[in-house]
Amino acid sequence: MAERKNQRADFLGTYFNKESVLRISSMANIVGWLVLAAYILEWSYSQWQSIYNSMTGGFPVDVNFIFFSLPRLIQGVMLLVILQAISKALLILLDIEDNTRRSARD
Repeated sequence: MAERKNQRADFLGTYFNKESVLRISSMANIVGWLVLAAYILEWSYSQWQSIYNSMTGGFPVDVNFIFFSLPRLIQGVMLLVILQAISKALLILLDIEDNTRRSARD
């Protein structure tokens, strides 16, 4: 009986490697946060440059620049959301595949 269970565990009827899908999922999580951090750093540096240049140049701070550069920051947040959704979708698909196999065995 134990030999029969081992044969079922080594089923090769899948088109993917479970470990590689888990690795891709975790990489999507990490890359998502790194992308957001890069966008935040770029946006912060841009704001700092604008404020510093206006202070040293003796002219008022351009408030429009601050508000009109916010979509760049929102773009980074949206990329994070998309990469997190991809990561979670891969995990959900793995769960569906695993549950389908379990129900087929019973």
